[in-house]
Amino acid sequence: MKYSDFSVNDINLSVIGFPLWTLATKGWGKKDPSIAIYLLQQAFNQGINFFDTADSYGKGYGEELIREALSPIRKEIVISTKFGFDFYSPQLNVDGGDGKNFDPEYVSYACEQSLRRLGTDYIDMYLVHYPSYTEVENDDLYEVLERLVDTGKILRFGLAIDDRPEATEIASLLLSERELGLIHAPYSLLEQDLVSSLSEIGGDLTVIARRVHAFGLLDDSYDPKMLEGSNLAQQEGHPVFKNVLARRPYYDFLSDSFEENISDIALRFAITNRDIASVLPNINDIGDLSDYSLSADKSDLDDGLMQMICDVFQDQKESEQKEEYE
Repeated sequence: MKYSDFSVNDINLSVIGFPLWTLATKGWGKKDPSIAIYLLQQAFNQGINFFDTADSYGKGYGEELIREALSPIRKEIVISTKFGFDFYSPQLNVDGGDGKNFDPEYVSYACEQSLRRLGTDYIDMYLVHYPSYTEVENDDLYEVLERLVDTGKILRFGLAIDDRPEATEIASLLLSERELGLIHAPYSLLEQDLVSSLSEIGGDLTVIARRVHAFGLLDDSYDPKMLEGSNLAQQEGHPVFKNVLARRPYYDFLSDSFEENISDIALRFAITNRDIASVLPNINDIGDLSDYSLSADKSDLDDGLMQMICDVFQDQKESEQKEEYE
């Protein structure tokens, strides 16, 4: 396993992390606890030291799994969790995407609950979960996060960005005005624009990359049922998915021209990007874990291939913009 230059609590993150959404949420087929714990422990044995969850994954279940599986080696791993979906209030429905709450009192309460479920006295990375533009402008939110840092309950805070049209604007605001350089965002061969836009701003940017296989289109695991009931429902009708699906055929040359499969290249493409601290491929079983660990141990993609992939993406973006204009 290779490790990035980005560290938290003097631990350099493994270039791939383990996302708990595949173990703890309904949309992925919630795993039996014994299987989930086994996968997490095997991940650590294969060199993965970064585990990413959210308090809303299974309404705390993802955090509880980390405690059950990894508490003996807590000081050897980095844990990222997210907050903002208020599933504690009975009138709110987190599964339907409603009920976000970023009031300072709620943030402090949510942090304490996450600490309890994780069985720890500190959270390495605490991320604002899918805020709107109005919500990220709230000074009170940053003040409470700074207090949590000062008391040692969290070590760093950042932003998990979603697919809303103003996502780039939200992240740009935080990077340029708030000097908040830790972003959890989609990034793949087929979704390069958000991270590229942020990189152009400059500053100290660190990205945790999710959706590196683009909804499964880059590892042949795409299943329309996976998106049912999620914020990406309507599959082909979803604006982001529609664009990603249209771009996919233009990357067939990777399968035809290289010995590695496209899943391997997609993962290494994200790892090779210097702005990416760690990538979060969807890990469903021991086969995924083994395959991705092998890919992570390979050399970076060479500059020529990286440039070719970026050029194809840029050509497609320009073509899309031209069609919209016409």
